[in-house]
Amino acid sequence: MSMQLRLPRPAVALRLERTGPIAAALLAALVLVPSASSGNYSDASGDAFGGSGDLTAVTVAGDKGSGQLVFRITGSNIASSEENALYLDIDSDANPLTGSLRDGGAEYEFYVDDNSYGFGHWDGSHWLKASNATVLVTGDTSSIMISVNRSELGNTADFNFVATAFYMSPLGTNIVQIGLDTAPDDGAFNYSFDANGPEIDSVEVQTAPSTGPRAGKKFVIVPTALKLPPDGRTKPAPVLPETYSCSAKLGAKKLAGSGTGACSIAVPKKKARGKKLTVLLTVTYQGATKVVPLTFKIT
Repeated sequence: MSMQLRLPRPAVALRLERTGPIAAALLAALVLVPSASSGNYSDASGDAFGGSGDLTAVTVAGDKGSGQLVFRITGSNIASSEENALYLDIDSDANPLTGSLRDGGAEYEFYVDDNSYGFGHWDGSHWLKASNATVLVTGDTSSIMISVNRSELGNTADFNFVATAFYMSPLGTNIVQIGLDTAPDDGAFNYSFDANGPEIDSVEVQTAPSTGPRAGKKFVIVPTALKLPPDGRTKPAPVLPETYSCSAKLGAKKLAGSGTGACSIAVPKKKARGKKLTVLLTVTYQGATKVVPLTFKIT
């Protein structure tokens, strides 16, 4: 649930023309992504408020060859009526400072209710109907599938996105009930065709000893933060990998590791001083994997 509300959301529904009925085309959407990579993004269950749908996960599968993308948004009571709709905002240049600023920098947006959908494009000042020749939308109140080719998203290769369950119902004269749940809670998720998930630009690490490896001693490497593309978060915090592992060599000789990810490395005592220790640090996050080469001089 996000308290940084992108309101007034009802205006989004009005400005996006509902371009067609939800098609029963789930199988066709999957066929269009034959060698799909996937990013897997989670959102806390039970954090919706005000009667909106509760989002719990988003999966993005993309085929680099065809350019087809499939978003699968899951939860409960999502897109169940015109009052309780689902939005998918796509920031196609992964820059929250361009596009529609009140929509997190989105250049494209899907609207889905219980029997129709809309697809809009930000022209710099207004939302307009977007080309939808490659668009397929299908699903129910627990899972919505949206398929679109990146050719209709500005040929993006790396983008941010936010899913929003939004509910609004009149309670009386000039009084409405508003409900909301966003995934993620703050900022936006990122997807890259090359990374099969978010683009991991770099990895910050901490070592013990901090001065580097010593002959005959254990040397420990721990990733402390991942650098991702700008995502518009209002409360930045270190992004930690979901898993990590190490592979170490002294020259051509592999060195044994222990502990988490085998990243506690046993450095030989004999004939090691002055030599280079090379480590391949592998981190994973939301479906993406990045391998970072590290080099240290043994003292």
